[in-house]
Amino acid sequence: MEQKPNISYSDFEKLDLRVAKIIAAEAIEASEKLVKISLDVGGESRHIVAGIKKYYTPEELVGKLIVIVANLEARKLMGEESRGMLLAAGDDEHVILLAPEKEIISGARVR
Repeated sequence: MEQKPNISYSDFEKLDLRVAKIIAAEAIEASEKLVKISLDVGGESRHIVAGIKKYYTPEELVGKLIVIVANLEARKLMGEESRGMLLAAGDDEHVILLAPEKEIISGARVR
């Protein structure tokens, strides 16, 4: 398993990890990988673009609670603005979304 270099605790503290609820999702037709996901993050609406089309249909995503990096700098992917990144684990064959084990409010901070 490839391991990235160690970071300082102060670097880790810069991450704002939050629970978000997926309220809508749509495949980006021009891409083999990307899905545009609409989120509720503690009452704030935002969109992220994620490369999970191979592993989840848009319909499977709606209603799920996930963990996101909420303070990632916004960027455009396939013409769509992405304001954050969802967290997932896996390999080329299987990917799973990281999610809270119990129901919790959208916007909750990951500690």
